[in-house]
Order: sequence, then structure tokens, then C-alpha cells
Amino acid sequence: MLVPIFQIAYLIIFLSMVLMCAFVVFHIIFYSYSAASKIVTLMIFVPVAAVLLFANLVLFFKIPLQDMLGGFI
Repeated sequence: MLVPIFQIAYLIIFLSMVLMCAFVVFHIIFYSYSAASKIVTLMIFVPVAAVLLFANLVLFFKIPLQDMLGGFI
């Protein structure tokens, strides 16, 4: 019973991180000082954020939640 609760809680946290990244990208696009700074900043932020989010997702699903929380009812 606890495993689905942890998975739903993680999904909510993960989606909030994705929304925060979208918020940052929006502000980079619309509030950059120049086109060059916009491009450079996006070229740095988007791949780094994507790799971090992907790594976070992969590492979360490698956690053996059933083994760790299987004894709790």
C-alpha cells in the first residue's frame, strides 16, 4: 500500500520540477537581454535540465521500494 503512495508523491514532485523548468525556459525566451544570450542560455539550460530530470527518473525507479516497504502494511 505504501509503494503506490510513494510513486504518486514522486510523480507529483517530478511534474512540479518539469513545470519549474518550463517556467525558467519561458523567462529565458521572453526576458533575455539579447538574442545571443537567449540562445547560449537555452543551449546550456535545456540539455542540463533534461539530463538531470532523466537521471532523477531513472534512479527513482531503480530504488527497490517493494523490498524496502514490503514489511509495512
